[in-house]
Amino acid sequence: MAALSRKERERLRRQELILDVAEETINKHGFDGATMDEVAEKAEVAKGTLYIHFESKAHIYLAISERGSRKLNDQMAKVLTKDLSGLKMVENLGATYLNFIKENPQYYHAFNYYEGVVAETKSDPGGIMMKCKENAKEAMTYIVRALQIGMQDGSIDYSYDPKELGLIIWGASKGIINMVFLKQNSSEFELLNEVEFDLESIMQNFIHLVGTGLIKK
Repeated sequence: MAALSRKERERLRRQELILDVAEETINKHGFDGATMDEVAEKAEVAKGTLYIHFESKAHIYLAISERGSRKLNDQMAKVLTKDLSGLKMVENLGATYLNFIKENPQYYHAFNYYEGVVAETKSDPGGIMMKCKENAKEAMTYIVRALQIGMQDGSIDYSYDPKELGLIIWGASKGIINMVFLKQNSSEFELLNEVEFDLESIMQNFIHLVGTGLIKK
């Protein structure tokens, strides 16, 4: 791969700085309360320069989602390098996802934003949405690979379709985390208020339940 030019390195450095500032601003004010003016001011760039990198606040948020999914994938990839059974890999992937969301809730909200607009947005400047899609596919590849390893080493029941099972695990984990955030941010759902739980406890129970269900009988 050819080395980046000085101009390109500077462009990428400024873009990362803008995303750093945008994350802080959105964390503080929420997506609706954050403004391009504030991001430009805190990043110490002209507003015109900001729009060269990101044509709207929505595209900044998509870039934050892409950044978050890339960081998560880096952590997930490390799990598959460990000397573990497939079952333990699946459990470790779940714990990695849990810890990432606990430490970076802003990325989880950005993931949800991306998923909400992916079917509606036609414009994709810089291929941000395409990168998000590629990252999502990569994450699913790690889950499926861990399941396949488990089926090969005998720690996971091989009667399952690993791709279908991967989708079930991914969908269920997202639903549980959504439920936790719903409980934290709303008092309108009586069913959720009747049960005491937090993100860590419910995800640990979910990981244990999944692990138990995957064991070859």
